[in-house]
Amino acid sequence: MNISVKLHNALNNDLNNKKSEYKIEKNADGFIIAYKNNRAVHSKYNIENECKKSLEKINKNKNFLIIYGYGLGYIIKYLIENIENYFDKKILESLKIIVVVEDDYLFKYSYYNIFNTDKKNIFFIHAEDNIDYINKIVDYKNINGVSLVLLPSLTKEEKDKANKFYEEILNSIEKEFSNIWTNLYFENIWTKNIILNSEYINKSSDISVFKNAFKGFNALLICPGPTLINYIEKIKTHRKNLIIICVDTSYSVLCKNGIIPDFIITVDGGFFNSLDFVCENKKFPYLVMDIACNKIIPKIIYDRTKIIRFTSTDNLGIIEYLKKFSDLSSLTTSSTVATTMIDFAYYTNFDKVLLIGFDNSYPYYQRHIKHALSYEYMINKTSKLKTMESYYFEAIKNNSNINVYPPTEFIFENQIEYFKELKNKYSKMFIGRIKSDAIDINSFKEDIIENFLEDKAREKFLSIAEKLYKIDKKDDIKKAYIELKNILEEFRNILINYKKNDYNEIINIIEKYKEKAPILKNILSAVIIMSERGKDDIKKRLDFLISESLKNINYFLTRISIIIDRL
Repeated sequence: MNISVKLHNALNNDLNNKKSEYKIEKNADGFIIAYKNNRAVHSKYNIENECKKSLEKINKNKNFLIIYGYGLGYIIKYLIENIENYFDKKILESLKIIVVVEDDYLFKYSYYNIFNTDKKNIFFIHAEDNIDYINKIVDYKNINGVSLVLLPSLTKEEKDKANKFYEEILNSIEKEFSNIWTNLYFENIWTKNIILNSEYINKSSDISVFKNAFKGFNALLICPGPTLINYIEKIKTHRKNLIIICVDTSYSVLCKNGIIPDFIITVDGGFFNSLDFVCENKKFPYLVMDIACNKIIPKIIYDRTKIIRFTSTDNLGIIEYLKKFSDLSSLTTSSTVATTMIDFAYYTNFDKVLLIGFDNSYPYYQRHIKHALSYEYMINKTSKLKTMESYYFEAIKNNSNINVYPPTEFIFENQIEYFKELKNKYSKMFIGRIKSDAIDINSFKEDIIENFLEDKAREKFLSIAEKLYKIDKKDDIKKAYIELKNILEEFRNILINYKKNDYNEIINIIEKYKEKAPILKNILSAVIIMSERGKDDIKKRLDFLISESLKNINYFLTRISIIIDRL
């Protein structure tokens, strides 16, 4: 029986002190029934009819069922015995059932006297279990809908809890699907960028040569938050005695103020990230570049810096494939370029770092210091945006009431768990922060620039970096793409010439070619999900699968041909 820890404890606990609240007897049909505080938990006359009525709202085409309220287990017992009356055969293959137990005393009695099951797709949880427990046991991407069944004898308070629980599940599903589709969308962008950025694999140093290289050093980690303006002059005054690492969107701000950073970090490269490099042309020592970054960036900065490459997307098929032919070391990164900067500092073993301009949209909605290119661009383009970000930029332009749009709610939400884990994740590195009037982040301790000064720190630091920097030229990258192109063309020809009406055979062919060309895992994932979840007949789903797969393959074959010509 799949039961949560709380329920497992209930089975092992002595619950005799609760016995006086209950009365157990048999009804007219010979079924054991229970009373709790003189209130019947099940029908005194017809339990089978009660079960049928409770289950009648099940949607047989939805593969996730929540039964809130266990009682003595009769509803789930009846459902299991008559399961084919409530779900289509295909749905049964992926059906998940969560049973929320509202009364541990009755659950324990039922477990030993009435009902238990070893069905692997049924999970029993305590009403006090956290929603996070559900999120761990349910794979939401395979869920096509949810039905809710309530034990009829639930109190009003319990029914309210049930509805709240149901809403939390729906929110989790919505969030998970949003993440899935967002990732699917970005996976294709990242894959395209990686292909086109492969030109720079033989023109850059792998990040691994810098692992643990900067032990004994301290650094400023600079973001372009509004509070940065308060510390520009102090940074300029002490520049020779400071090591500066910054995010890409800080580059132009620092250069405008006569400060050249030592390392600039850039990650997956939306339109924000390339603006600073397009509009600012001052030379700087090193760019630490995710190989999936905006393809414009390495192209325009190649003659003004040295590139250090890494990957944060080991799960991408193109990375899996390229690692067989080249050094592409991984940097375990977080959700933003700012947090990736912290990850880089930890990877290279700095003793202490000080965050400056790490403001998370405070004060007054601004994520970026005035005159940061990304900030100015967004202010000018808000009327063309359809994202949540357009709301707070409109608020800035119009001087709207600060209470109308919570400035951090949607920007900062996905980082909350990350910050909670900071002390454990970065236990060997001190992380300080200059807060000024920005938002509180309890994981960071307040500190000052003066504590990060060291005589000629920049000179010493760059001397070490220069000795370690190493371009390892290999000729295997071009060979890798030629082989990949041949495999994809072979696969494309199979799809073009496929005349059967066998959906499963095509899926099997795709799985076979995923092993040969892991790039297919990502560029076809959205197509496969949509075809699997489609409600059309097999022929239409098959036509969709083949036609959309061919579109994606042709798109990436074009990009692969481009990079082969460049290499």
